[in-house]
Formats: sequence, structure tokens, C-alpha cells
Amino acid sequence: MNLEKAKQTVKELNNFIKLTEECDADTFEKKVIREYAIHGNVSKVAKVLNDQGIKVGNRKVISNDISTVIMSKPHLNELHVIVQKIFTRNKKRMPY
Repeated sequence: MNLEKAKQTVKELNNFIKLTEECDADTFEKKVIREYAIHGNVSKVAKVLNDQGIKVGNRKVISNDISTVIMSKPHLNELHVIVQKIFTRNKKRMPY
């Protein structure tokens, strides 16, 4: 890694932090995106939302609900685009 690449990485990380902290999670979808940005794990996001009493229809939130929102289009905001890239990268690392 060279200095310019390091500066670009820091800039991208600072933008990610800013977007996450400023995210207005006023809908289910935005809550999913924000919580995934914080936790980076669909199971943890589902647990957090269930602990908050959030439901999908009449049932608890499951990991597939989180994955569906993250992979949905059109993107809700710039954070959604970043989270989708992180999710895809994390998913590729999973051994099946």
C-alpha cells in the first residue's frame, strides 16, 4: 500500500462512519441498512430488530429478511450502496 491508497482508504472509511452515524432510520429498510453497517452480520441485525419488537407481518425478523433488504434495488441511499458491497464481500467469504 502506498500513501495515496492509504489516504483514499481513510477518506472512504470516514465517509462510511459519517453516513452510518447520520443515517435517519425511520423505516424498516433504513433500520436494516444502519444496523448492518454497525454490526456487519445478518443474524445480529435480526436479533437487534427483534429485541426492539420489530416484526415482519406477524412474525419475528429472520436473517433472510435482512439479506433481502440489503440486496434490494433501487438503493435507498449512499449507505445502502456501501452496505450492499460489504454484504456481498462477507457472503463470498462464507464456506459452504
